[in-house]
Amino acid sequence: MLPDTTPDGYCNSGPACKLHDGRTAHPTTEPLCETCLERAGQDIRALTYDYLDLAQLHEPAMSQAISEKASGSKDKPIPINQHVEELQAEILHVTAVWEYELRVACRLSDPYVSAPVADWHTTLTKPTPLALVRPGAAVQRAVGIIGNRVRHLSRIPATNVLPTGVEDAPQDMHGWEAVLQLSALHGRARAMLGRTTRRFWIPGECWACKAHPVRGVDGPLYRSEPRDFEDPMQVNCDKCSAYRAYPEYETYMATLLWPELQEAA
Repeated sequence: MLPDTTPDGYCNSGPACKLHDGRTAHPTTEPLCETCLERAGQDIRALTYDYLDLAQLHEPAMSQAISEKASGSKDKPIPINQHVEELQAEILHVTAVWEYELRVACRLSDPYVSAPVADWHTTLTKPTPLALVRPGAAVQRAVGIIGNRVRHLSRIPATNVLPTGVEDAPQDMHGWEAVLQLSALHGRARAMLGRTTRRFWIPGECWACKAHPVRGVDGPLYRSEPRDFEDPMQVNCDKCSAYRAYPEYETYMATLLWPELQEAA
């Protein structure tokens, strides 16, 4: 879900702004602040690899090996992981939609209108239907266009599009909303691939940027679940990305609650 509209002069990421101070988003004259644009650009450029890695989840396990007996059905087989295919289809659709809008806004050439096609005797220029382009190649081309022009994409005014697929109702979306949507797709892909860890919000203020907790708002400190058994458990700040070991956090909180213990030590 996209964040609520923020006042003019502030990053439109709202509470999700990377430089949110607990009260307002970071001031900026652009639709998104520099830090949010940089982080979103990294997420968008990773969508190509996310799409390819998701395809590996379709590979059958040994217990799902294809039977040697031929079946009489001519229907297309159902994907082993339908939810994975749905996320891949959404990545393909969203990147293709905003690639087109970005090409129109920046006056870039359309690769599907005039692409070279090899003939027996000469090289002709004929239209190449989108259906003839492999999905992975289409995602790679779209990400190549969008990833290097994230700022231009964030400036695109409200455009009537199908947000996540052809079955959606048309609605107006700004370019900065598309940037956040593409960044969120990377996060969903990472979660489906098992590359994320659970986070738990914990009390306290940041020792580095002094960000204070706000009633009704999560943060600023959270504890990440260790990915592997030998990984250390640490506490992070979602405002300035500072981190420290969990035992140090416990000592820090104890000195805030019971200063006399620190004096006695």
